[in-house]
Amino acid sequence: MKRDGQCLCGAVRVALAREPQAVNMCHCADCQRRTGAPFGMALWLMEADVTISGETRPFVHLSDKGRELTNRFCPNCGSTICFTAALNPGLIAIPAGLFADPDTPPPLRSVFEERRHPWVAVPEGATRLPRGRDG
Repeated sequence: MKRDGQCLCGAVRVALAREPQAVNMCHCADCQRRTGAPFGMALWLMEADVTISGETRPFVHLSDKGRELTNRFCPNCGSTICFTAALNPGLIAIPAGLFADPDTPPPLRSVFEERRHPWVAVPEGATRLPRGRDG
């Protein structure tokens, strides 16, 4: 199934050629700050399966585990368009909110649970990891 999304102002568009390999909800401090919400939710795919059109700007920083992350955002409206992690070469994460689609698949994993706000519900059956994929 092809999915199309866009930033808030519509200057940057994202097209997915296939369904995501993984869907995560992340409660880390970076995702909370990046989204302005209690967690971030992203669809992970191979970079070759994602087409991004329009200008984006990078912001490179280190995660709380000291690993390099690159967020790309729309320079007009500030929406996060994607992010990549040095830990996952060849993969790209697309924020679920860009699709504004209630049919977006639910998260299969909830990561950095140690920072999860206690009132945030995690879908039944999702794998729950206290500190990311490597525990």
